[in-house]
Amino acid sequence: RGARPVTWLLDNHDVDARWCLIHCTQMTPEETTRLAATGAVAGLCPITESSLGDGIFDGVRHLGAGGQAGVGSDSNVHIALFDELRTLEYSQRLRDRSRAALAMQGVSTGRRLYDTALAGGAQAGGRNAGRIAKGALADLVALATDNEWLCNRTGDTALDTAIFGGHGAGCVTDVWSGGRHVVREGRHIRRDTICARFRAVMAELEAQA
Repeated sequence: RGARPVTWLLDNHDVDARWCLIHCTQMTPEETTRLAATGAVAGLCPITESSLGDGIFDGVRHLGAGGQAGVGSDSNVHIALFDELRTLEYSQRLRDRSRAALAMQGVSTGRRLYDTALAGGAQAGGRNAGRIAKGALADLVALATDNEWLCNRTGDTALDTAIFGGHGAGCVTDVWSGGRHVVREGRHIRRDTICARFRAVMAELEAQA
């Protein structure tokens, strides 16, 4: 009684790496550090959290303490992984009035954001993915570099540009999920079916309004 939600949870339950706490924007510094120590994932939806004015997740403290984090789109109308990562980083910069808030020595900001999201997302989903390794699921993304946004960019520089240049989604050409080639040359293999179903549902909802 009278305890903060996260404090109560950590005091009364065995929170471990099987847990994923969503948003985590209202935690105190102590709660943030304690959550990081459990190995649980902080499931973040930066664009939604910004849109609703929910607050800022302390990514600097959480990741600095060895915490895990992943990103999701929540129910936001704008669904874009690179934009979620950019919003997360910019929220830290605005709060702390600093640059490259989530960068690490020898690792670019974009690389740390991307790798953190891959590892945290795979852990939260109980999925052996998030890395290219023997036995891991082949979850892969291909970016085109023959365009005005990523031309002459390679490695982490290309990743940084995709995240912070604002055109990352437009550079995605192909996506594999568990080895299945689900996006080919920028087009989802079931796009026509998905769009048709979406239009049908929207028409039904509008008819009921």
